[in-house]
Amino acid sequence: MPLSGRAILITGASSGIGRGLCSEYVGAGARVYATGRNEVALAETIADLPEGSAVGIPADITTEAGRRAIATAIDHGGGTLDVVVHAAGLLGPPGVPLAAYPEEEWRSVFEVNVTSVHLLHQLLVTYLDSSTAPVVIGLSSTVGRQGRAGWGMYAVSKHALEGWLATLAHEFRGKVFSINPGGTRTPMRAVAVPGEDPATLPTASDIAPIFLRLAHSSAPEPTGALFDARDWIGSHPWEGLESP
Repeated sequence: MPLSGRAILITGASSGIGRGLCSEYVGAGARVYATGRNEVALAETIADLPEGSAVGIPADITTEAGRRAIATAIDHGGGTLDVVVHAAGLLGPPGVPLAAYPEEEWRSVFEVNVTSVHLLHQLLVTYLDSSTAPVVIGLSSTVGRQGRAGWGMYAVSKHALEGWLATLAHEFRGKVFSINPGGTRTPMRAVAVPGEDPATLPTASDIAPIFLRLAHSSAPEPTGALFDARDWIGSHPWEGLESP
């Protein structure tokens, strides 16, 4: 199994890309810590996985208590963490121009998409330091690399996340990557682009190859690299990598 022995934490695991990645990583042999604040939906994620392959951690990562619950679960699992995938995200009100963007929504979106990522990393870095090949993966967005009207704080926060990842890549002893999933068949996308036919979009499983590859201990891609997941659809994630 290509990811045998790798412990991977996935935030936003209760739906969308986070949920899809849980299945993909487990299928590749990883031990998964899946966290999300919707306890019922998170339980559904875990129920779809082989028994004992994943640990569900109901937690709100915007709170210190939620972040510490994640750390406690990792402690109970042996205290080692190899990969963190920051898949949790908040869209905010779609189509609202910056001039009319409500302050409460502005703060909430930034809190989930940037601040909680930073604070969670500070808590998890000790566990990542115990890995021989630690990896941090952040989910960016097309609008996090190219501004677009109507995407509000979601776009602004993803630009900020890109900056955070770029800075971390120069400080963290492991590898740091930014992945833009592109339009994907998720509940968030349905809200962001109403009327779009979801059948025209790739699924989380379709875009998984680059996520799988970058989680491998011998992935040669350089730290700080930016990827578009759609470029890797249909590719073989393990090509040229060493066996675990």
